[in-house]
Amino acid sequence: MPDELGPFQGMWEAWDEAHDEITRKPLSHFRRTADIQFDEIERHLAMGDGEGAAREVADIISVALNVMRWLGHTPEEIAEIVRSRAELRMKGQTLAILDKYMDRYGT
Repeated sequence: MPDELGPFQGMWEAWDEAHDEITRKPLSHFRRTADIQFDEIERHLAMGDGEGAAREVADIISVALNVMRWLGHTPEEIAEIVRSRAELRMKGQTLAILDKYMDRYGT
């Protein structure tokens, strides 16, 4: 398999064995799983464990990849979506994106 996802390719491949189960989950499963990971980040940070927090962030990336799998995308498609999103949506616009989230959501 090509290395389209760079450092995340191994994470993608680790979940291959659960592909069928993942694709049967409701979207709410992934939302809840991400919430749990953020709770775990907060616990690690409260204990001064930055390394543990970083591992939980890697788990959030895993959740995001599994949502893309759930949506039916391949690693090659994901790589193109990410490249395109960065170029067309984010590049040169990150401060405006942060402002939008502050204005709309207070965060």
